[in-house]
Amino acid sequence: MPMFSDLSENDAANIVAFLRTLDTDTTTGSAKGDAKHGEALYQSSGCSACHIIAGQGGVIGPELTRIGAMRGPASLKARMIDPGANLPENGTGFFTSKWTEYVMFRAVEKDGHTVEGTRVSEDSFTIDLKDAHGKILGFWKPDLRSLEVEPGKSLMPSFKATLSAAQMDDLVAYLMSLRGAP
Repeated sequence: MPMFSDLSENDAANIVAFLRTLDTDTTTGSAKGDAKHGEALYQSSGCSACHIIAGQGGVIGPELTRIGAMRGPASLKARMIDPGANLPENGTGFFTSKWTEYVMFRAVEKDGHTVEGTRVSEDSFTIDLKDAHGKILGFWKPDLRSLEVEPGKSLMPSFKATLSAAQMDDLVAYLMSLRGAP
């Protein structure tokens, strides 16, 4: 990141204010659960089949090694209750534009075969989707019967009905403990 030695104090304050709008409750609050119980719950609930922590786990969902430094407890809990809401966006780059990550698509081929998955890449003519098994499938858009975005849907299940309030607090406490290498 370049230095901003000529950045005024007011401009710096405006940038910080903007960054804080990107995810409400990123670092405020404290987790009230038991992180050790949460770690065991993370393993027994199958979370590691989709998420990576410190190089271990699946590649379907976001990497979580530093999630405790990036999200607050209320944000993590909200994402476990409704995983398809408030999806993260990637940054902008020279060859890429900003787009929502982990957004679900439903592609129907001309023979009726249907694939659901998260968008890995997309341009005017092609789209690559990652399915629930982590397999990346490429499609030529003109050859599809239909291609629909599925807002609010996620490959990650909601834990609202499967975890108790105490279990949710334990899992949040464990995720909050994940801050990456010091």
